[in-house]
Amino acid sequence: MKVIVTGGTGFLGAEILRQCVANPEITSIIALARRDLSQEWQAEKKITTLKIKDFGTYSPEDLKVLEGAEGCFWALGTTPDKARHMTNEELKTVNEDWPTNAAKAWSQWPLPDGKVFRFVFTSGSLVPSPEDLDQKLWFGEYMRKGRAYTEQNLLGIAKEGKLDAYVAKPGFITTGTPLFGRLTFGKGWVSKEAMTAGYLDLLLHGNEKKVFWNDDLRHLGAEAQKKFAAKK
Repeated sequence: MKVIVTGGTGFLGAEILRQCVANPEITSIIALARRDLSQEWQAEKKITTLKIKDFGTYSPEDLKVLEGAEGCFWALGTTPDKARHMTNEELKTVNEDWPTNAAKAWSQWPLPDGKVFRFVFTSGSLVPSPEDLDQKLWFGEYMRKGRAYTEQNLLGIAKEGKLDAYVAKPGFITTGTPLFGRLTFGKGWVSKEAMTAGYLDLLLHGNEKKVFWNDDLRHLGAEAQKKFAAKK
């Protein structure tokens, strides 16, 4: 399977690249990035880096590189720290316009055997539900509401039968099991390793469930890790 990865230079995106490279079912990876990937990926034959500035607009040359992809891991977005230095319009562009426009465009690609394009979107547990979008949020309002609108947009496109969309709403993403994780029995956190394993399972095999909260991601990831380990 040929897949698209955004956010490959970030914390979660780098783990997505690692597991995609290691998984034999993933045959080709197009990494969308504004800058070079880390040195460890420079010689990786599976990865093609497509450098772009606007993740909502793609040239004919870009589309030729992306052609044939069957799914996308969207791990691109603003952190609370970066959001403090961005305008509301910039936050809307990154958190809502870019993923929505990409999903709309890529869902139109003709795929073999009646398949639909699969899109795994990384949102967050603090992103408000639809009924709370008219209410004032006391921090990160435009960032959180932008992702909420994207969740709605993606699931709306999916209802038209042109996209298989999945929304991940993790809490705190960790490396492995941290000390506080042992003390809290996994409440509020999920490891990037398990989360990514779950992501791959969604893209490769699909799932009836479409929205995954933190505990869902932990369970999905643990099952996927067992499944992938059994194949080795």
